[in-house]
Order: sequence, then C-alpha cells, then structure tokens
Amino acid sequence: MAPSAILLLAVLLPMLLAAAFLLGRYFHRRHDARSALSPVTRQHIDLFAGGELSAAAVESAKNRFRHLLERGEWRAVEASLRPGIHYVVNVRALAEIGTEAAGRILERQLQVRLTKDLMEQSWYWIDLAHGLRSLNREQSLPELLRCAEAHDEHPLAHFFAAETICFLSFAGYLRRPDSPLGQAALRVLYQALVGLRCGLAPQVVTEARLGELIEELWDHRPDSINPLAVRVFLEALRVLRRAPHAEVVLANEEDEQEAFGWQMGRMAALEPVLTVYLEEASRSLCAALANAGSGQQREILCALEDLRAETAGAVLPLLADAGFAQAELAVNTLTWSRDPRVAPWLRAWALRRVPIAERTRRRRLARGSRRFPIPADLPYHAILRALRGHPCAETEAFLLLASQDVDPRFRAAALGSLGWWEPIHRDRVDSCLQAGRQDPRLGVRQAARAALARLGERPALSWFRQALTSRDPQRVHEAIQAVADEGLVLLWPDLDHLSDTENLNVALHACEALERLREGMNLRPV
Repeated sequence: MAPSAILLLAVLLPMLLAAAFLLGRYFHRRHDARSALSPVTRQHIDLFAGGELSAAAVESAKNRFRHLLERGEWRAVEASLRPGIHYVVNVRALAEIGTEAAGRILERQLQVRLTKDLMEQSWYWIDLAHGLRSLNREQSLPELLRCAEAHDEHPLAHFFAAETICFLSFAGYLRRPDSPLGQAALRVLYQALVGLRCGLAPQVVTEARLGELIEELWDHRPDSINPLAVRVFLEALRVLRRAPHAEVVLANEEDEQEAFGWQMGRMAALEPVLTVYLEEASRSLCAALANAGSGQQREILCALEDLRAETAGAVLPLLADAGFAQAELAVNTLTWSRDPRVAPWLRAWALRRVPIAERTRRRRLARGSRRFPIPADLPYHAILRALRGHPCAETEAFLLLASQDVDPRFRAAALGSLGWWEPIHRDRVDSCLQAGRQDPRLGVRQAARAALARLGERPALSWFRQALTSRDPQRVHEAIQAVADEGLVLLWPDLDHLSDTENLNVALHACEALERLREGMNLRPV
C-alpha cells in the first residue's frame, strides 16, 4: 500500500513516513522498484514528495470542461476521463469547477473500472474521493462507502478511507452500525485507524475528528457485540498508545498539536470502558460463532484474531466439520490458544491429510508436489504458522519434518514457526535452520535467518543490525519491518536507538516497530 498525492496535498503532506517502503512491500522490491511502477504511480509518488500539478494544464482542462458543461455535453466530459497521468488533472479541474454537474460526473466515476492494474486504479479512486470532499459533496458519501466496501482490500485502502472519514456526515452512519452502510462505515473507519500505524499523517485525526467518531460509535454501539465495532475499538486503543509518537510530527504546529491532543483526550476518556468491553467481547464472540452465517463467522474470527482470544473451545468443533468455510481464519486464531488440545489436534489433522514424509523424500523431484498434493480444503500453511504458539517436542519434530517440504511456501512457513521458544533439541533445530539458510528460495532463507536471530545466533543478529544501520533508507525500512514482523525482541535496543535518530521517517517507523514488539510480548494486545 502507498499514499496518494491528492490526499496528501490536503492532509498528509508533512508525512513522508514509509512511502517508498510501503510501495516496496507491495511490489516486493529490492533495488530499483520504480521500473516496475506504472507512470500513474510514479506521478503520484512525485506529487506526494512535494511536486505539483501543472497549473496551466488544470486551467486548460477547466476551460474545456466548463464549455462542454454549459452546452450540456456531460458525456463528452466523462469520455475525457481516461486512465493515465492526465486523470488527476481532469479530476482536479472538475473539482475546481464545482458545479452540481461536475460533482455528479466525479461520483459516477467511482463505479467505473478504468484499468486492471489495481494499484493504478486505487490512485484514481483516491483522486475522486479527494475531489468529492473538496466539493463538500456529502450526498456522494454513500457511493464512497459502497466503493470502499467493494474494494476494501485494494493496496491503498487506508488512504481512501482517510478521505472518506473526513466527510462531515460520516458520523451519521456510525449511529446505525447494524445497517448495510453502517457496516461499511465501520470497515472504512477500521481501515483509517490501521492506516495511522502505516503511514497516514496524524493530521487525519483532527481532519476527521477521530475522537468524536469513536465517541459516536460508543454511544450508538449495538446491544449485541458487533465484531466490526470490536475491531474499531481495539484499533482505537492501539492508536491512543501511539499518540506520543504522532505528536512529534506536530511539534512545530501548535494549533495542530492542540487539536490532535483534544481528539486523543476524548479517546483516552473512553479507554477504561473500551478495555472492559473488549475483555467481554472475546467470550461473546466465541459464543456467537457456531450459529453465525459464513460471512458473519469471517467477521467474528477476524475480531477474535485481533483480540488474540482463547478460541479453542469454539473453533475446534467447527474445524471438525469438513464443510466449514472459514477454516484458515479459524486456525489463525489458535496461534494464541493455551488449550493443550490444540497442538495435538492440528498435528493429527495435518498428518491425516498431508503425505509429509513422501513430499519430503521427493523434494528434489519437480513432480513431487503434484504426485502428493495438499488437499484444497486443508489450511496447511495456516496450521504450520499457528503451531509457533504451541511449544513441545512433538510440535518441534513436526515443524522440522515440514521444513523439508517440496513446496518452498511450506518450507518457509515451517521454518518461520521455529525459534519462538527455546528448542527442545537444539542441535536438530540449528542444523535445520542452517540448511534453510542455504535454500535456493529467498523467502525460505529469510525465514531461517529470522528464526536464528530469535534464538540469538550472532551472525543472524549481525545481518539485521547491518541492515538497520545501512545508508540505504529502503533497506533500513525493510529491516525495521522485518524486526517487527518476526518478533526479534533481541534487537529492541537497536530499534530504540533508531527511534531517537534525526531522520523522522526512520524514527517513527522504529517507534511503531517497538510498539508492535511490545504488543507481541503480551498474550493479548489490550
């Protein structure tokens, strides 16, 4: 995911945090990702970095569109909104014209898919959202919510959400959280809250009156526990804990800092009741899981995973049903379980369905995975990841065997679940991880290196330290993210040092990584 220039011109200009890094994650870039980016994406990155649209180009488009609209030729205007680097210019021109006809044209564009490139299309949606907001076109908010609902996993969803929650009438949809548009509003609010940990500027908090939005939702929360509301409240507490870091960005803007503090204060006043609500939510959501429909089960499981709740009693019976549609999400929640039944159950389930020994013996044969396939209905990858939370000799032996799988995805998953506890058989684990470090696949090597670093191996820790001190900002950001993702708590002092660096982007990213490590050391994030 990556920021939009148009959004940033309004509320995100001061925030360059992780822009290149976030795009790099999306494209898995290493050295020169710009060659892989479309001209539209490069255009928006340049705008985000402080560039400006050509005033002459915008004025020329305004004159042309104004002339067409005066003659009622709105179809000709719509035909001009073609994909490419001129799209943002044309959207800006229509927004500056500001008539009802111009607003309707922009709103209809939300329903148009201009390109198969999802990243590029995401820029267009954000351009439109900003244009509609600059028009104060509150009647377009339902269409924005429907667009967000239909495309909630697009790579720039956080930044589209930031524009959407800044509409003055957004709070009204939070008063009806069980309605279809109310549910869409909850998802958008959740995306924006997550975005505040992933590159959105703290100015969004004041633009959207975020504290007031959380108050509005709390005052109109449903009688029964709503999983989307749970995720919003949980994320609000995470944002609240990060408020001191965000205030650093506003250090030279006294008015902005005061407004930000006011909104955070309103959220802080709710912290005690939100904490109690979230503690009760785990039990209520588990109780509701069995009788919920498939779509609602998905929402509940996502909330339970965010809460790191104890789900074994509710989830294991559902996993025993071969027709259970949300098996992967359900297995993910078991990572945090402390129920002694979980690890034996997951291992037995995998061993019944996966010919692990045969896949291991045939690793060198290209046809090995085809002759001994993984059943499509078995979330084997999720099982391997979930077992990292269940230390015992049997789990360790299972992961060591799976780390030799013919498929590099499963090798990486198995290796990635090692090193989270002190090995029962240290020599076997070390030997396996050293072999993984020589694997021909990069992802497998990275998983092995991270596991060795969790166990305190000096060369592995040294590799991450060198990356954290690199002169290449991209590599530093990648290393910070890896430390957080992989739970490398032994590198806490190194992150703490980076959090005091003069490079604000790096400092804020390091602060976020420290918060994630802190949350990861607790059984639950609240």
